[in-house]
Amino acid sequence: MIAASPLEASTALELGIVFLGTSAAIPTRRRGLPGVALVYRGSIVVMDCGEGSQAALTRAGLSPLKVEAVLVTHLHGDHVFGLPGLIQSMAMLGRRRPLLVAGPPGVYGFLREAYRYTRWLPPFPIYVAELEPGEELALPSGLHVKAFPVDHTVPALGYRVEEPRRKPRIDLERARRLGLEPGPLLGRLQRGEPVEVGGQVIRPEDVLREQPRAVIVYTGDTRPSETVVEAAQGATVLIHDSPFASDMEEEAHEQGHSTALDAARIARRAGVGLLVLFHISARYETPDLLLREARRLYSHVVVAEDLAKLPIRV
Repeated sequence: MIAASPLEASTALELGIVFLGTSAAIPTRRRGLPGVALVYRGSIVVMDCGEGSQAALTRAGLSPLKVEAVLVTHLHGDHVFGLPGLIQSMAMLGRRRPLLVAGPPGVYGFLREAYRYTRWLPPFPIYVAELEPGEELALPSGLHVKAFPVDHTVPALGYRVEEPRRKPRIDLERARRLGLEPGPLLGRLQRGEPVEVGGQVIRPEDVLREQPRAVIVYTGDTRPSETVVEAAQGATVLIHDSPFASDMEEEAHEQGHSTALDAARIARRAGVGLLVLFHISARYETPDLLLREARRLYSHVVVAEDLAKLPIRV
């Protein structure tokens, strides 16, 4: 399991995940309803916003004012009932900059009706993007989001979130083979300029190496699906729906969910760096059985816990 370690407000985290709620359908003493905060260079992207998500943000030392986007996977209550309250708290804290809310068709109507019946309107712009599978978003922080279809009982999306491309680095070994040593010529190559050494023209692509970038995939609720295998190819982290153990496979699939063993199969086929079991059923006092079953197939597995943080390094 990931040890619970709330972020302090002063923590400088380049890229990481904070689990706001990790239960399925109903909260327990140990787990709140689904919510994930992706922290990137001072900005926050919330993926699903179950009841209690804003309280979890506060306990984790994360300001709602830093949230640039909320990505909703589907409109079941355990994934969205925390959203109107989070937005109202943002207003009470003085937010004036725009907020993006994205999700499947219906998310705009959900917010409109919530505020119509409470007779309140946010004092800052909310841009709502009702997405179809395959649509993409470029966030102000530089993060890139792509929606993909999942297999649930209602229209639902998963999200693949990629950090921006990093500046290429000089491959010093390759540079030395070409007669280059650290100095001004390497600086010119780093800036994209060709240089000449001993009568030979060396281009930036001859010595520059692309840096890996982090990819986080979040499924929301889903049966095991080929679309997840495709979307999660090579991901750094896959956060996969895993409410049940394998002895409840039939019931899990009937309800539009996966088992921990299903999630491990998906992770192995997609070649992900780390599988995080998420959306844990309240029937399990501890997730030990789910973890054991997943690790039978895939060793790089952890179970999400409320307020746990997961720094991401590539």
